[in-house]
Amino acid sequence: MKKVVGPFFLASFVSIYFLACVPQKQVSTQQISLSTVDSHLLRHKDELQVIDQKLQHKQAANEIDDTASNRIKRYIANTQIEIDTLIGRNSILIGQEIIKKEDWKRLQVALISSQKSLKTIDAKVNFIKDLIQRNTVVKLEQDVLFGPGQYKVDAATTQKIKNLFEPVAKEINLFTQKYPNFPLALVITAKGYADATAIGEGSSLYKDLKEKLTLENDNPTSADLNKKLSNERAKEVISLFEKYTKDKAPAGTNIKNILYVHEGKGERFPNPSITDYKVDDSRRRVVLLFWSVFPDE
Repeated sequence: MKKVVGPFFLASFVSIYFLACVPQKQVSTQQISLSTVDSHLLRHKDELQVIDQKLQHKQAANEIDDTASNRIKRYIANTQIEIDTLIGRNSILIGQEIIKKEDWKRLQVALISSQKSLKTIDAKVNFIKDLIQRNTVVKLEQDVLFGPGQYKVDAATTQKIKNLFEPVAKEINLFTQKYPNFPLALVITAKGYADATAIGEGSSLYKDLKEKLTLENDNPTSADLNKKLSNERAKEVISLFEKYTKDKAPAGTNIKNILYVHEGKGERFPNPSITDYKVDDSRRRVVLLFWSVFPDE
């Protein structure tokens, strides 16, 4: 006597079989593809470590400003977290020997999502690598910009200073055009430096700077005054550059935010590698103008 298998039993059997066993050849192919994505992500993680080392070197050499350096560090850290999260999620699926129906769907979704994320991370790493490899600082000689005892640029010099700004603005424009799909943020920083020459107590510059200082006593040191002078000169340069960039801003730019920063470094040395600075060394009387561009996250 033959046993008749009912349609309900047969359907249940097929369903249970498919739930329990997805074709392993397809599973293996997907897992290999996901593993390949993870290998690319790990290489990017190594690249980010190299970029971070280059960043530290540039910062030690005063070739990048603190604001930009901190943003790049945060950008690198966030990208590394993104990579670790992807690899951690993918490793669970890659390591499974038996893939059930619900896991099979997760595997497919994870592969598509990871491939898409990899393209985004590719672009991020290439962007930050490009930025780090560029020279993003221009040295402006204070003796050319300012008269003795002055921290304002006169009208005649203002016209000439535009020639110094133009290469910086052009470089920024060329860089941003390479990444039209990124909404960008631009940081412009001016660092002012001074020599260690004392400012005469009876001079008008002394009185002017003293009024601008907020001190606990009425006797500013030479270092106090020179730091304030360097700050005022950096402030003047950044103000002029801000006006220049606004006048020159192209239509339809992908720069969404611009941050202008100025700071006075006073009698600190602008170039850490130079060891023979003199007290009244003209090489100390400079304003360093930095630019950095970041994806506006």
